[in-house]
Amino acid sequence: MKTVYCIIVTYNGMQWIDRCLQSLQKSLHQVTVIVVDNGSKDETYSYIKTNYTDVILIAAISNLGFGQGNNIALKMAVKDNADYVFLLNQDAWISNDTIEKLISAHEEYPQYGIISPVHLNGAGNDFDDHFFNYLSHSNIKGLLLDNICNSNINTDLIDSPFVNAAAWLITKNCLHKVGGFDPVFFHYGEDDNYAQRVRYKGFKIGILPSTLIYHDKERPSLNNKTDIKKIISRDWTQFLVYVCDVNNKSYKMMMIKRTARHFLDFVIALVSINKEKLIYNFSMLKKSLTAFSSVTKSHTVSASDGITPYL
Repeated sequence: MKTVYCIIVTYNGMQWIDRCLQSLQKSLHQVTVIVVDNGSKDETYSYIKTNYTDVILIAAISNLGFGQGNNIALKMAVKDNADYVFLLNQDAWISNDTIEKLISAHEEYPQYGIISPVHLNGAGNDFDDHFFNYLSHSNIKGLLLDNICNSNINTDLIDSPFVNAAAWLITKNCLHKVGGFDPVFFHYGEDDNYAQRVRYKGFKIGILPSTLIYHDKERPSLNNKTDIKKIISRDWTQFLVYVCDVNNKSYKMMMIKRTARHFLDFVIALVSINKEKLIYNFSMLKKSLTAFSSVTKSHTVSASDGITPYL
């Protein structure tokens, strides 16, 4: 039997953890479960320690973010020569045949480095947020929920440039060549960057219609226009994903242009005494000026032929 290390990064996940871990216990393909807790403030860590003694439980020294939390366990999987790693969000759970079918798909199509099931919402009555967008950029068009999840109709893998890391089966070969998550990303954007590197290394990314997960995630809101910190974080992450793309050869010029733009907008906001734009552009300008070395390093490491970068 192929060895599968299932990795879950937790942070205040009490409302989901039973459903998540119990679904893995029911998996038709046996898995080794590793939970990395990012300093939960609720009872997540102690609850898992008491009630799931078969889980390898690791307490991070602080909140490392999604990517770096996963990297701790990914390093263990590489050391133990696991055949696959399966990344699963704490707020998601699988069907009992999910991992079994994902492995079978890879055995039939070994050119894929990442294979993901269909992502439904927590109620199971619709696609998860944004999942249909991934399908719209894939090699198929116009699929309906009823037939994409019907294994009698769709059994082949769907090529897609990206699917979020709520449920990724990563192959051993892909993990060794692509490595872990880039530490330049804290939370959000790290899976976009990883997918860019997967494609750069010559692997394909696929969605398997014949199996699924349920993703009951919290929906962040940016409705409050005064929540400038969230807006800055969102916009900076989107920019980082763009300039850290190993396929992007003009990233240095893009960073120079973006820095100049925020400097000009900062001066305009200063003259017009626009406090919100002052804060926004000063923060973005500061981030741009300090990110040159880390973005350059990201490109260097991502393009290298080294084994398991970032792990």
